[in-house]
Amino acid sequence: MNVAVIFTEKKKIALKNTAMPDPGEGELLIKSLCTLISTGTELSVLSGDHETESIWGDISKFPFEPGYNHIGRVVAVGPMTDSQWIGKRVASSGKHTAYIVKKTEEIKPITRDEIPDEHAVFFTTAEIVMNGVRKSRLCWGESVIVYGL
Repeated sequence: MNVAVIFTEKKKIALKNTAMPDPGEGELLIKSLCTLISTGTELSVLSGDHETESIWGDISKFPFEPGYNHIGRVVAVGPMTDSQWIGKRVASSGKHTAYIVKKTEEIKPITRDEIPDEHAVFFTTAEIVMNGVRKSRLCWGESVIVYGL
């Protein structure tokens, strides 16, 4: 079985056995090693402390299957998918479940073994920061101030 974290209702969480996912063509079956909780979106949904007429209200439908950042190891591939993926450690936006399925173009290989799972799982934070630097067109040696969150 595939154990999954489910928000069953406002402020209630359960672990549920769900069906084992089966990878299709171009997809990978990934065994979870570490996931990261979104303290913004996921905890806002769980708390229910938001306006009904808001983005949070739109996505806060229970039961809710949370998932944000996911680190795992590829254990199987679907038909017509390169078997060289098997055994690779990868990052994705997977759910908080024991196993997930992702398309090969949706994952990011982790090529440096010295990066622990607990650090690698913050990959989206690094992407957001680097995207901000890129869009600002800052150069080395320039100074900026960041305010707000």
